[in-house]
Amino acid sequence: MKHRHFAPQLVLVAFSLAVGGCATSGINRGDFNIVSLQEEWQLGQQLDAQIRTQMRVINDATLTSYVNDVGRRIVAQTEMANLPWQFHVVADDEINAFNIPGGHVYVNTGLIARAGNASELAGVLAHEITHGVSRHGTEQLTRQYGLAAVAGLVLGRNPNLVQQIAAQIAAQGAIARFSRGAETEADRYAVRFMTGAGYNANGMVTMFERLLAERRSRPSSVAQFFSTHPLTEDRIATVQAEIQRQGGARGSTNDSQFSRVQARAQSVR
Repeated sequence: MKHRHFAPQLVLVAFSLAVGGCATSGINRGDFNIVSLQEEWQLGQQLDAQIRTQMRVINDATLTSYVNDVGRRIVAQTEMANLPWQFHVVADDEINAFNIPGGHVYVNTGLIARAGNASELAGVLAHEITHGVSRHGTEQLTRQYGLAAVAGLVLGRNPNLVQQIAAQIAAQGAIARFSRGAETEADRYAVRFMTGAGYNANGMVTMFERLLAERRSRPSSVAQFFSTHPLTEDRIATVQAEIQRQGGARGSTNDSQFSRVQARAQSVR
């Protein structure tokens, strides 16, 4: 068997990252993540700045305030509640939402406009938040680009790769297509988090059903979502089983602000 020889510089980078705070990947404690939380949040700032040059992230008071309120209620149920999460609205008619490393979650106006109620929107946000808490993004970047490249990213030494990743996100509508296991983990914990936040977790089920119906009737409207969020009837069954494990669906389905927020999302062009 051949032995791999690592360059001394790479060993030093890996060691410095580990000493600086290596971490497991949030919920799934079995996955090792060489990037510390502080470094991940710094990387998120770099990526967000580039994404804003690629996508139309809007600062609409009605939409941004509401999405941040819902998102932070859900984040408060997680082990990363003390970190500075940010929730952004993208002016795009396509139904989509995604998370990037460092606590940034983006949701399209098209998704807000077509959600049936507040709990359906909360379900999508909870799913994306769980990807962030599980740190699936940095794990995926490490698999895709390698340890040396990711080490350069978090140290701010590879701005060209940051631009490349941001362009990929803008084109695909997500940082990556996650594995089936990652999607299942995000679904199951999303049920727990949104229930803890006071939202009826059946909103995840009805949103998934809405997305599947949309794919049958208007496939172009959900093309990005389905290219990066594989969705099947099995995932719906997983969510329903998790709801039962949590003692059944409870909590609010809607709120007094949602109709106004939805109308605003429908008017943004």
